[in-house]
Amino acid sequence: MHGAVASVGLLPGLAMVVGAVCGLVWADALPAESRMQGSTLVALWTAGWIAWLCWRQHLTLALLTVSFVCAGALQAIDGRDRALHTPLRALLDREIGGFAIDTPGPGVRHDPLPIRARLTEDASHGGEVITLRASITSVRVRGVWRETQGDVSLSVGGSEARAGADQWRAGRRIETWTTFRRPARYLNQGVPDFERDLALHGTTLFGSVKSGLLVDVVALGNRIEEWAAFVRRHVRASVERWVGRHDAVSAAIVSAVLIGDRTGLPDEIRLRLQAAGTYHVIAISGGNIAIFAGLVLAILLVCGVTGRPAALVTLLLLAGYAEVVTAGASVWRATLMAGFYLGARVLDHRSSPWHALALTAAVIVCIRPLDVRDAGFILTFGATAALLDVARRGASVETLVRASATMSATAPATVPQAKSPRVAPNVFPVIAGRVIRWLVMSAAASMAVEIALMPVGARAFSRVTSAGLLLNLVAVPLMGFVQVGGIVVSVLDGLETIAEPAGWIAHAAASGLVNSARLVDAAPWLAERVPAPPLVLVGAYYLALVATLLTRGGWRASGAAIWLASALAIVTGQPAGSDCGWRVS
Repeated sequence: MHGAVASVGLLPGLAMVVGAVCGLVWADALPAESRMQGSTLVALWTAGWIAWLCWRQHLTLALLTVSFVCAGALQAIDGRDRALHTPLRALLDREIGGFAIDTPGPGVRHDPLPIRARLTEDASHGGEVITLRASITSVRVRGVWRETQGDVSLSVGGSEARAGADQWRAGRRIETWTTFRRPARYLNQGVPDFERDLALHGTTLFGSVKSGLLVDVVALGNRIEEWAAFVRRHVRASVERWVGRHDAVSAAIVSAVLIGDRTGLPDEIRLRLQAAGTYHVIAISGGNIAIFAGLVLAILLVCGVTGRPAALVTLLLLAGYAEVVTAGASVWRATLMAGFYLGARVLDHRSSPWHALALTAAVIVCIRPLDVRDAGFILTFGATAALLDVARRGASVETLVRASATMSATAPATVPQAKSPRVAPNVFPVIAGRVIRWLVMSAAASMAVEIALMPVGARAFSRVTSAGLLLNLVAVPLMGFVQVGGIVVSVLDGLETIAEPAGWIAHAAASGLVNSARLVDAAPWLAERVPAPPLVLVGAYYLALVATLLTRGGWRASGAAIWLASALAIVTGQPAGSDCGWRVS
């Protein structure tokens, strides 16, 4: 972790994330009048500058750290208040009543209201209804159009909805008649407030539209939005043509990997992949972005384009790819991280990947501070940090091995050797060594990610799985074949001689991905349900893990002991130190 510690960019990023988490935790406990104000941040920054001018380095570092923590907290509190009290909710509460989130009850039923909205996602098919994600721009109340704002989920019923769904694409403006309703909420002790959680995730209210005939597309999106929608439609059609002929589930997996569209994925397959710990390979995110970037760089290398021009072209294509896919925040997090790294290469700055990681976290807290409460945020940055540390340690070991081999090769021989005839080198040991090295590094990376994210999975999903340690060695390469095969099918849809075998390869890889998850069916103990561990236990786990990696001697031994005890408590579902035996809850 020395490389990570040496990366000064980690300070603002980590401090702002910690501040955002603290702001969300304490926002409910503190009254509005006692909350921190922006003047506190200005005072801390001023004190930090004074300390820097006075050559007080440790005091400067402490004040700047606290400043970034406070900045993250202010962003999170402001984002939380805006998500819970949107202009749309305030307008409906004022004109109709019962729509304020602080009032109990399901809200007041009302007659359908004319609305104008901008679609934020393509229409998705869900059984008998079509679901539209939209951002409301205005509502007509008492005969007058009122400008407002709020993201909603609209359910469109009727047989005409399926016929019109192809025209309801992200970026287009619609007019329709909607009946708004508040999400159901259960206020029993220990049960999360579903309405508040949904609002913090970006959905203010639900809405119902009786018929697809009531939805009118009044304006198209801009050129980029229309182009992205066209590409998504083409991908779905080509995948259905060349992969769907073999299996509908395979086609659904390819669409999920390529553009993030998981609407066709059966719940049975989704739950199986989640239990096996390999669902992340189809939940398009960092791995897909890395494969896409690697494929682009490889093609550019074949074409003779390298260095800064290759980084610039890859950066532009990544931005276009992120605009096309529908997976949302996870894709933009990975794209932003890759963008910072490639952007530094374009400007000829040899920056550490840790800087890109930290800068991405800081920018996300500034733009979308509520993302820190999303499990995907933690999974993305936790997995990336684990992989970076494994890569650093693996590079150090490989450098040491090569240095030793070089010294052995250049050392003078103590005994004269008779000259032997020159023999052609045997390439088999070289290939075998590379394969073994790849397997070892892949296993180490998989184990590091599992260790880093085990408490998150237990806390967010009440599940601890060890099947991913083995299955990821198979699932990740298969996902690569699925993605590359899907790209070939989409790009060369008109060339049957290429698209047909590529579609079969994508189908075979997708089937292998699904069937590999059956290991959990044969050995269910590899994926156990556990109670969500308390935050104190999760914090102790990570503090002990950091102490184990960064310290030496007695501190490292103590950290390792606490880490093992915390891990055992999470896996068994029992407090550390209790008489829990080896039973897994």
